[in-house]
Amino acid sequence: MTVPAVLSLTSIDVATSSSDLAWQAAAEGAPAGTAFLVGEQTAGRGRRGSGWSSARGGMYLSVILRPQADASTLWGLSFVAALAIRKTIAERLPDQEVGLKWPNDVVVAGGKICGLLLEARDGAVVIGTGVNIAPVPAVPGARLPAISLRDLGDAAATPAMLAEAYATRLLAGAASWERDGFSAVRLEWLRHCAHIGARMKVITGGAGSDVAVEGDFVDLGTDGALVLRDDKGAERRITTGDVELTGRL
Repeated sequence: MTVPAVLSLTSIDVATSSSDLAWQAAAEGAPAGTAFLVGEQTAGRGRRGSGWSSARGGMYLSVILRPQADASTLWGLSFVAALAIRKTIAERLPDQEVGLKWPNDVVVAGGKICGLLLEARDGAVVIGTGVNIAPVPAVPGARLPAISLRDLGDAAATPAMLAEAYATRLLAGAASWERDGFSAVRLEWLRHCAHIGARMKVITGGAGSDVAVEGDFVDLGTDGALVLRDDKGAERRITTGDVELTGRL
């Protein structure tokens, strides 16, 4: 994938979701680096079919990528994106410890400030990213409370400011991943992981068939899997699920 010299960023006031706009553009042949920033989403979506609270005042951005990579490896881009947005947020919060929660949430001060959703089809990847800039209402059943840049003292950040910095970093990171593979991404992700060694419960499965797996988080696999060690010392590898921490971030 060639990194575009200039990011093509379109801002829309209201849409169902930024990813809907990106997929429409991708179907029409839009190149890598095409991005859509939405002021308010009426049908934002998160991982595993969940909704995403998308009231006005956040950064809701979707970026099109067109990697020349095997489809079985595209999950690696979600970790690339997590690192890119973590660094972008950390630059805004120099006095805070900004960390990552598997697989690609950004956490700070015990709360979730950002989430990502990667979707891939027909040779394109769309990465949707939501960052809480203004305070957001509590979400019933959320495994972590929401927190925002404003809550943490950043009164100057704007969606456009974050979007341009993050998307530029994402495109560069994606090109490096395509060239060099997942190894360096994995090591950097582990350096910023907020819960190495933590006791956790991971909810796997689908609607109506959830299974809870408990253990201590010991590693990130070379395939992006969460590696847990259970009470009998056995390692369990989990490739998809929702993490519920039982200790502090």
